[in-house]
Amino acid sequence: MKKYIVCSLLGLAFLGAALKASAQYTTNTLNFAGASWNDGGSLDGYFTIQYDALGTPAQVLSLDVTTGAGTSDSFIGYNYVYNVSGLDNTVEFADINATQLDFPANEVVAEAGESMLFLDWQGSTPTALYLGNNGSEYSSESSFSADYLTRSLNDQGGSVGAVPEPSTLALAAMGGLGTLLMFRRRK
Repeated sequence: MKKYIVCSLLGLAFLGAALKASAQYTTNTLNFAGASWNDGGSLDGYFTIQYDALGTPAQVLSLDVTTGAGTSDSFIGYNYVYNVSGLDNTVEFADINATQLDFPANEVVAEAGESMLFLDWQGSTPTALYLGNNGSEYSSESSFSADYLTRSLNDQGGSVGAVPEPSTLALAAMGGLGTLLMFRRRK
C-alpha cells in the first residue's frame, strides 16, 4: 500500500512540476500570417524571443518576417531575416526595446538597409501583435529610401503564442509516465 501512495505522490509531483514549468518559459515564438499594414501591404512571419529570469524580453533569437509592397504609397516590402538556419541574414541589427515607459507593449527592432521594422506585443505570453496607434507604441515599418515614410499595423493576422521548450515537454512526459506507472501497478 505504501508503494502505491509513494508512486501516486511521485506522479503528482512530476505532473505539478510540468504544469509549473509550462508557465515559466525562457523563450517565446510569435507567428503571424495575413497581417496587413494601413497602406494595404502584407505582413507574415515569426520572431523568437528569449526572456530573462524576471520574465523580461532580453534578446531576439531569430526572426523571419516578410513585408509586402504598399498599395497606396512607395513601400516596396522587404524580407527581414535574422539568425535563421539555412538563410543569410538581411538584418544588420536586431534588438529588444522592453522599456517602453507608459506604454503597454514590448518591441522587436530590426534594421535592414533602408528599412526598419518595429513589431510590438503585450504580455509575457503573446498571441498577437499589438496594433496600438500612431500616438503611442505600435507595430510599424519605416522606409528611409521612400521619403522617411512610416506605416502602421492595420490587422494582426492569425497568431500562435508560446512554444513549449523541450525541458517543459520532458517534465510533462515524466509526469504522465509516473501517473501511468501508478495506475499500472494498481492493476
